[in-house]
Amino acid sequence: MNAEKKQKIWEAHKRHIELLAKVNNSYVFVVEQHVKYLYLSDSYIRFFGYNPGALEFQNNEEIYFESRIHPEDLIALSNTQERLFEYLQTTQANKILEYKLVYEFRVLNSYNKYVRIVSQHQVLELDENGNPWLIMGIADLSPNTVPLDNIKIQVVNFITGETLPLNKFEEKELIEFTPREKEILLLIKSGMLSKEISNRLSVSIHTVNKHRQNIMQKMNADNIIEAIEYARKLGLLD
Repeated sequence: MNAEKKQKIWEAHKRHIELLAKVNNSYVFVVEQHVKYLYLSDSYIRFFGYNPGALEFQNNEEIYFESRIHPEDLIALSNTQERLFEYLQTTQANKILEYKLVYEFRVLNSYNKYVRIVSQHQVLELDENGNPWLIMGIADLSPNTVPLDNIKIQVVNFITGETLPLNKFEEKELIEFTPREKEILLLIKSGMLSKEISNRLSVSIHTVNKHRQNIMQKMNADNIIEAIEYARKLGLLD
């Protein structure tokens, strides 16, 4: 799909999205998957206290908005959306445009106070390879007042009304460790260094470090500490 065709498709969606944002008090955004934000409603900008004119955030909207998500929730969210879209592509390839992912998590508002929001994400368009290209999000303040310990997730078919609940601990079905990876991760969690693990398991340090890299890749984690924390929250180390 060339740039001109993409622009025409986006412009067609943009008119409807701008109208939606005007008649709705929700916070609306659209992203070009893995590229950039294409649209931010005024209400979204106000709610998060984003100043698009600030030099440090020019063309870095993703960095800013990620910084507003509660750190514990960000670990899960950064891994979840792409994995769930991949899951839908595998199980519902012909119906992926009928589904939306519904998240409830904690964010900092413009007053730097953590509040709970419900954010609904749906694929508007696929690219030529059948991968999500345009994704729209609509967020609202959550009506729930009970303290939130984990993010909440649902997958909803908005045509049929079918709902597939996926709480945080069910995400582990999307991530699988080999027995050796789990063994090494538990040893790292206990405080052992690669050399110590190498001696303990009678394998090379290179092998241990290769398993570390595989673990971080599966968890989409920047470092092994983050991978351990996310695995713990998902119950993968039980």
